Amino acid sequence: MKKHFFITLLGTIFGISIAYFIVLGDAVETTVSLGASEIILSVFTGITSAYLIYGTALWLDKLIPWHKSEGNRLLAGLLLHFVISYLWIIFIGYVGVQLLEIDPVLEEAYKQSLIKLGIILFILILIFEIIYFALFSYYSYTTFQIATVRQERKQIELQLKALKSQLSPHFLFNSLNTISSLVFKDKAKAEGFIRRLADMYQYTLKSYQKRLTTLQEELEFVDSYRYLLEIRFGKKFQCSINIDENLYDTSIPPLTLQMLLENAVKHNVLEEENPLEVHITSDKKYITVKNNITRKPKHVTSFQIGLKNINARYLLLHKEGIAVSNGNSFEVKIPVIS
Repeated sequence: MKKHFFITLLGTIFGISIAYFIVLGDAVETTVSLGASEIILSVFTGITSAYLIYGTALWLDKLIPWHKSEGNRLLAGLLLHFVISYLWIIFIGYVGVQLLEIDPVLEEAYKQSLIKLGIILFILILIFEIIYFALFSYYSYTTFQIATVRQERKQIELQLKALKSQLSPHFLFNSLNTISSLVFKDKAKAEGFIRRLADMYQYTLKSYQKRLTTLQEELEFVDSYRYLLEIRFGKKFQCSINIDENLYDTSIPPLTLQMLLENAVKHNVLEEENPLEVHITSDKKYITVKNNITRKPKHVTSFQIGLKNINARYLLLHKEGIAVSNGNSFEVKIPVIS
């Protein structure tokens, strides 16, 4: 409603201003005044001209967007709006002269003022285009800022969920149980387990504020996590990593590979006669995490992070999500971010 109110108001001011410009021009006697019909015609001309300019502005925004070609959009708007509004004013004036009883002096003044009217109209259209561009720029800037803040907030929320999964009491409880059993059996393994667990938590806490980390850092972290799983499950768990070293400098959202490993362990029963086998490989565009499917565990604790979390972070950062296939084996492909 506010939009149409302002368009109508500006159109009314514009129409009456044109009428008084003609009346106060050199070609008109000072005794001549505007009648009701002339005022109504002027207001109608102004309002319809305003809506014509508004409608063509929206059409041009789609045809020639400001952010793609500012110069062409400004020039096209200036010329098109001037031509349309000028021709429309001439047309309405001609129709008004034919249908209404216009004072002959005003009619003559109208005809003699067309050139001056065109110059003034061109200046007004130019001012309109500059103001419209300024408002559009401000709107685009504020929209971009809001979108950026929302994206950052969403990214932080997703990373926080990933962090919570690593700091979960369930994971810590299992790790402490493993350490407790190793202390009396194999002190060297217990020491290695504690060191890898500390490295893992250190990486997790450092990566909390990071959107991306290098693949090499992520692989070092995954290697520590893999070590913990191998110690905990023994022959029940097997994991091979075969990544092209040329990809080590590429980027990846923190904790991505670890969460996929965790997902595989969580949703499969690990047995010595049917171990869980995870393979992490790569090509030029994707890193693939693939595991065989054993049996589904009866009770699975889920923090609702997993694949949705990874996919959401990729869509925010890379505009391309992950690809999941589930058949005889479970496979997840994550894009390589250069």
